[in-house]
Amino acid sequence: MRMCFGSATFPLTTVFVRSLQMLSVAISLCACTSLMLAYATIASQIDPLFDKLTETTPGAMVLVARDGKVLFEKGYGAASLERHEPILPDTRFRVGSISKEFTAAAILKLQEQEKLHVADRLSRYFPDWPGGDAITLYHLLSHTSGIHNYTAKPGFASNVTTGITLDALIESFRNDAADFPPGTKYLYGNSGYVLLASIVAKVSGEHYEDFLRKTFFDPLGMLDTGIFPSDGALPHAASGYAFEKGEIALAVQWHPDWLTGCGSLYSTARDLFRWNEALFNGRVLAEATIREAFSVATLTLDDPTHPEETGYGMGWIIDRLRGEREVSHGGEMAGFGSYLLRLPEKRLTVVVLLNCVPQQPGLHQWNLARDITARTLASELPAAGAPSVDLSVPIASLEVVTGRYDMGGGLFLVVSRRERHVYMEISGRPKTEIFPRTDRIFFVPGAGAEATFVRNANGEVVKAILKQAGARIDAPKIP
Repeated sequence: MRMCFGSATFPLTTVFVRSLQMLSVAISLCACTSLMLAYATIASQIDPLFDKLTETTPGAMVLVARDGKVLFEKGYGAASLERHEPILPDTRFRVGSISKEFTAAAILKLQEQEKLHVADRLSRYFPDWPGGDAITLYHLLSHTSGIHNYTAKPGFASNVTTGITLDALIESFRNDAADFPPGTKYLYGNSGYVLLASIVAKVSGEHYEDFLRKTFFDPLGMLDTGIFPSDGALPHAASGYAFEKGEIALAVQWHPDWLTGCGSLYSTARDLFRWNEALFNGRVLAEATIREAFSVATLTLDDPTHPEETGYGMGWIIDRLRGEREVSHGGEMAGFGSYLLRLPEKRLTVVVLLNCVPQQPGLHQWNLARDITARTLASELPAAGAPSVDLSVPIASLEVVTGRYDMGGGLFLVVSRRERHVYMEISGRPKTEIFPRTDRIFFVPGAGAEATFVRNANGEVVKAILKQAGARIDAPKIP
């Protein structure tokens, strides 16, 4: 069959093919236009957050992606003030504790290969570890082991510019007194992840970095990710800066040996996006393993009828953002801040990388990542509102939270009551009124801070969980 158009004659198949080609071009143009509009819309929301960053200040890299597509990717400020280099998509940042995601994934991959199990005792891998029979790999992964955090020890910062072997690093905290019995408390730290990196090497028979590269980086195309080189010579690397006393200066460069397993990696925003896409689409770990990794830990002293979430699974922070489940991790070290955030149900990834810590005013990676997420999904998330005060909470529930709580590090929380008013006072800080959202959760208006008072099976308050800006402190009540 042939069709006639004017004086020309075309086979019907030719017309059909050309029509499809034109339709394909039109669809592509529409998709491109849609992406451009989305980019412009997101840019108008995000750019004001970074309007103080210029070529004369350290900066930030931001990436927003949804459904596997990058919607927004932009650098602000300088990667190097000395070399006058801007932050670009290929700029490599030290990502600090985001490294923990990869260490946890390595352990869980070895579990899938039946080479270890998270229920294994630490003594299996370190036979003479003090109390090692009571500590499991799960405790290390979930920050519930009680092993003291070596980066919080006095004098740590004075040693970090020179190298150290992994064995020597482990020996430096092997005999430190435990902070608490395993499984009884959550306390974020780095020691457990150093031990996990060593276990990855012991079990796999490979260097920690080689295992990560062979198992994750190369297969996923993460060609701009690795352990920061000991000599600091890394192409396209951002320099790290510090903002202190109103001035910007080069930050002390931490030697990666001191952060093995817990903070030694560098990466780019695009590579972290690749990681999240692979992780949440079943190309890193099996679905059952992911469920296990994203299940928050519960502690032995908690009320069994109201188990308190630590907010941490195995290598990932589990939280809520405007009601949506959030799976994320951040990093912070001298010169660098990072945050990798995912809303699984919205299929949204947000990456924020900074090259200035202590941060410039108003630029904290955790707040920025959550703010960018809320702005990007403004039409899909409920409006932010201040928590409402529950005026029906009985006086007895207000009284039971009063007392002293040990925050660690020589800091104490004192909770007091005057009639229906409850106050908290942290060592050296002003007294602040807190308001009941429920009979267990109290908040500070406008500060994004809350305290959950955890009870045991007898209804007695045994600890307070303090949360603010992504940080969490478990503070046991002092009898």
